[in-house]
Amino acid sequence: MNNLMLDIETLGVSMDAPLISIGAVFFEPLTGKCGDEFYRVITLSSALENSFVDPKTLQWWMIQSDSARAVFNDPSAVDLHEALQEFSLFVRSRSNDDVQVWGNGASFDNAILAAVYRKHAQNIPWRFRNDRDVRTIVELAKSLKNIDVRANFSINVTDAHHALRDAKFQVAYVSAAFRALAG
Repeated sequence: MNNLMLDIETLGVSMDAPLISIGAVFFEPLTGKCGDEFYRVITLSSALENSFVDPKTLQWWMIQSDSARAVFNDPSAVDLHEALQEFSLFVRSRSNDDVQVWGNGASFDNAILAAVYRKHAQNIPWRFRNDRDVRTIVELAKSLKNIDVRANFSINVTDAHHALRDAKFQVAYVSAAFRALAG
């Protein structure tokens, strides 16, 4: 498997947003079959260093489910630097240099995680030209095939805003978009 679905949770929407969790799963786009997965929660103290909390995002987190907000009290949380190193090892040990990294939005998941890597003087574990956008393929299926693949899927509220569960959810509808576009 050489496609990796990425989801992050943050305390903002800018490149300087505090990164609070990383979830990822390798997958096959046409079948939706999932492979190895990664999930790390980042300690708030290390997430907040040199980052800027967006007040609106913080307000948004306050009204999310108890399950979603559990990320703020996860006893397995690790330092941001450690999480980045572990994610790099995860990606590099399971894929080749052409790993396709999928994220939600051309300026969100992949871009924010890449900015965090740069800020911490670490190498990004994928080639910049291998960024892939979930929202774009969903829109292509809608525009070219008149199929709203996203409308056919829903996530349980207790599963929402958990980076790994969100990544797996995204795999399901990206795979549906691939199948729709493939005919």
